[in-house]
Amino acid sequence: MIINIWKKQGLRLVKELPLGVISTIEDTIQILDENYGTERTTEDLGGYIVVVDKAGIEELKQHQLKGILPEHIDEIHGTDYISVLFLCSSDFSIVVICKKELKDLIEKID
Repeated sequence: MIINIWKKQGLRLVKELPLGVISTIEDTIQILDENYGTERTTEDLGGYIVVVDKAGIEELKQHQLKGILPEHIDEIHGTDYISVLFLCSSDFSIVVICKKELKDLIEKID
């Protein structure tokens, strides 16, 4: 599973997630909106957020995140999720949201 979110409207796709996770996604969208505009797509500068499961991480690591190490990993307070920042270029990042149990997989270089 891979759910791409780059605008606030995308939050409806993850409404079943814990409130702390949704709040973290909203904060990230706010930062992207302020710095890169509200009309961007997943291809535009700034980047986007992905909510993934194990299969989603494996797919991302074969394509978008191939050979890229995580820049920063944050535990999302009060949940069993983490937020992982990948800097793909100076003006493009992908923030991966996944369960804490997948941390070793997401840190692994393929």
